[in-house]
Amino acid sequence: CAACQPKTQTGQVTVTMTGAGGGAYTPAVLTVAVGTLVIFLNQDSQPHSATAPGAFDSGVIAPNGGRWVWVASVAGTFAFHSSIQPTMAGQITVVPVTPTGQ
Repeated sequence: CAACQPKTQTGQVTVTMTGAGGGAYTPAVLTVAVGTLVIFLNQDSQPHSATAPGAFDSGVIAPNGGRWVWVASVAGTFAFHSSIQPTMAGQITVVPVTPTGQ
């Protein structure tokens, strides 16, 4: 079902970090195209990180508005978590850009 598939984001997308429920990423699962800027924005009062072993590591992202930007440059599926609060977890799938009009 094509309509059932998650929408692929392009350009830029923001993943917000909050302290809700012991810490959460919103959205926690997303699909983006290669070349998309993924902004991790910490809206919690505690520091967090966005760490996908072997793919990316933000280091500590400051609380109350701290941000870190990652360019999704390689296709694949990457599970990520906060190294400060490991129960916070998410997944990003990066898909190749498909040419249009062909």
